[in-house]
Amino acid sequence: MGKRIWMYWPGEKAYQFKENVEEGFMACGLNEDEKNRQREVGDLNEIMDAKGGLEDALKEAYGPGRRIADGMKLLTEFANLMQVGDFILARNDFDTIVGLGVVASDYYYDSKRPRFRHCRKVNWIVTRTLPFPDELKRGVKWNRVTLMRTPYHKNGEKIISAIYGSDAFGQEVVDENFPSSSKNEERVSKPQIIRHDHASFMSEARQYQESIVRQWAKEFGDACIWDERPHHGVWLKDEYALKGLVFYEGFRKEILEMYHDDRTKIGLNLLNNALRSEHIPYNLFFPMMKGQNKEATRAFFNELMGNDSIAEVLDVRIEFAPQPKSDYLNDGTAFDAFVLYRHKDGSKGAVGIEVKYTEREYKIGETEYKNTHDEQGNVRLSPHYARATNNSGYYIPNCEAELVSDNLRQIWRNHILGASMVLQGDISHFASMTVFPNANPHFHSAAAEYSGVLTDRGKSSFYTFTYERLFETLAHHFCTEEHKKWIQYLHSRYLFS
Repeated sequence: MGKRIWMYWPGEKAYQFKENVEEGFMACGLNEDEKNRQREVGDLNEIMDAKGGLEDALKEAYGPGRRIADGMKLLTEFANLMQVGDFILARNDFDTIVGLGVVASDYYYDSKRPRFRHCRKVNWIVTRTLPFPDELKRGVKWNRVTLMRTPYHKNGEKIISAIYGSDAFGQEVVDENFPSSSKNEERVSKPQIIRHDHASFMSEARQYQESIVRQWAKEFGDACIWDERPHHGVWLKDEYALKGLVFYEGFRKEILEMYHDDRTKIGLNLLNNALRSEHIPYNLFFPMMKGQNKEATRAFFNELMGNDSIAEVLDVRIEFAPQPKSDYLNDGTAFDAFVLYRHKDGSKGAVGIEVKYTEREYKIGETEYKNTHDEQGNVRLSPHYARATNNSGYYIPNCEAELVSDNLRQIWRNHILGASMVLQGDISHFASMTVFPNANPHFHSAAAEYSGVLTDRGKSSFYTFTYERLFETLAHHFCTEEHKKWIQYLHSRYLFS
């Protein structure tokens, strides 16, 4: 598979791991010295550019000695060698492996942390316990973060294969310490945070949404407000769908007025299906369409993206595609939500958002196939796709086959729709954002895979956030009593694990 694997020690007895999982990050730094002092050297982005660099900073913090060489290696690899998409194995001392994550950001320095301030965002996709291999207890000097180099990389592959329940590295692995799920009935138990068996995740989501619909049924005194359609989600009967039950009650009437006025793309199928994501952008972003919430919206997106580039929110739309489509991608690609803003440099910028719930990859359609392949079946991008892809500066060379794959195609199309708006001169800045529940296994892995084909410029314009992170950040800026009720609704409506 070619990705690096790193072993991470979140402190004695893994005491920091709960915080790591809840906040979606990992933290690095030198351990205490012989006098139990733990010192910080500052932001590595600044230090490594300074004269004397990291070596001088470490000497100033710890004095001369062996810790300087150890610290140089540890911090340099963490800041510069580690890449988005690399695997992280978290250990509890030398007793157990306690989690698997995927690196989701470049290095950053968190000055607000009391210690271990060198950080990276991590999508912690599994938190289960596995034995720590005996062979790794010998011959390796394990720091707080250690790259698993040859020959120990193979041990890392076996651990990850066991956690996934199948071989994540494209070959069959049979090992007595880490039984393969296809060869042994003693499977690794299901992850607690997300499920790598998408069918299990779908089943849980369906059961949860069915329980919500049953509550609606009680309110109407009618147990038959929905149909049993195994392959069509949780399907409300038309009579009840048209009441807008899938929308938050606090602004349901306003959304339905948009529907009846034909001022939005709301369709009956969207109103029927309580399980799929089509209705969710309305519940997430409708309050942001109101003028009185523009300042809160500005602060929300600035915090979410970790900068202050948005000076003023100009417009928020749901289901938006620039027109005429022949000037852009010349297809049906549209953003689930779209935020137009005034950048702090005075120009216009935009955030294009894709919202997912239970979805995963989808098979290519006839029109999409024609836009991405020639008649012989070879990958060939249409002129509109090629223009946006090649001129965006987002992608590494020769990655078209990956971009048009079922896993990445929709993420890529949304990203280049924004790029086409930049090329057209509509906006000067663009960020593509994909949001999904933490429990959805597909989009964790797809986001990491997509990051692997992005240049630095592409990575800086691509964001993924879980619903959990989104709701938490909403609460920082939407603070009225009505807003609190809305955010509580989002938690109880969509989060079930």
